[in-house]
Amino acid sequence: MKRLVKSTFFKFIIVTLVFFMITSPFIVLFGPFGNLKRAVVGAIIRSRHPQYITWLFDQQQLDSILGSVSSVPRQEVFSFKTRTDASLQIRKIESNRFVGYILEIPDPHRIQVATAEDINEKGDTTSNIAIKSGAVAAINGGGFYDPNGTGTGRLPYGFILHKGKYLLGQQVDNDEKVDFIGMTKSGNLIAGKYNKKELSELGAIEGLSFGPPLIVNGEKMIHNGDGGWGISPRTAIGQRKDGTILFLVIDGRQPGYSIGASLADVQNIMYEQGAYIAANLDGGSSTTLYFNGQVVNKPADLLGERMIPTAFIVK
Repeated sequence: MKRLVKSTFFKFIIVTLVFFMITSPFIVLFGPFGNLKRAVVGAIIRSRHPQYITWLFDQQQLDSILGSVSSVPRQEVFSFKTRTDASLQIRKIESNRFVGYILEIPDPHRIQVATAEDINEKGDTTSNIAIKSGAVAAINGGGFYDPNGTGTGRLPYGFILHKGKYLLGQQVDNDEKVDFIGMTKSGNLIAGKYNKKELSELGAIEGLSFGPPLIVNGEKMIHNGDGGWGISPRTAIGQRKDGTILFLVIDGRQPGYSIGASLADVQNIMYEQGAYIAANLDGGSSTTLYFNGQVVNKPADLLGERMIPTAFIVK
């Protein structure tokens, strides 16, 4: 009798597990749990295998599930009195889903772009880029191609602008608009799609390619959904109307410590911190904040800091 009960119970467990494995994807993707669906669909879309989800949902359905960043208006470049306060303030950001850090830089003229020594052959860690540049702080910057997932952090794309010279994008036509996040001579953070002529007129001297903009002219760009990129480690840069630059990192992919954040989460944090302009930078395993000789956050890569081509630094 006992053997029969044990056998029946064991079979029940096996059948239950099999049933759960078969039905759970349908419950997640087609069930009523909106937040879970957005998280899973967003993560797959931003992975190396988006086809796993695009054959299930068309673009209109994906936009309905994920939401998106609204059309970005023309940025109004504002004036402020530059402060020469050299102090930097770092604070911890916490919620029930994530842990992160925000660094305040009062003087925006201290922000520059720095790169790995040979960005076409091999990247470098955020901390090494900062150390070799003599920086006191840094966050990972723009996007890059990673052929075959080698993790070497090479082959950045778009524009890289440093001290008014294009380190990448020299061959791009003057009228072609490219995603750009960077600084002007006046100390303004700018974010959006710009061509070389527009960047010259704005006085852009530092910058790189990534996005999307999250706050423009003091207005949030994500009005529904989570921004369409799922939940992941995040890096972002912003600026208050007094000129203060904000570096933000949110750790993720570490259950029990920090799961990660959506673009909407990052937007809301920046908005609450008083950002008048803010933009998303490369996230995921790249997310790193270096400050005063050490990496402050916990990068998601099992090997530690990921190799990257570009960073925003504080001189």
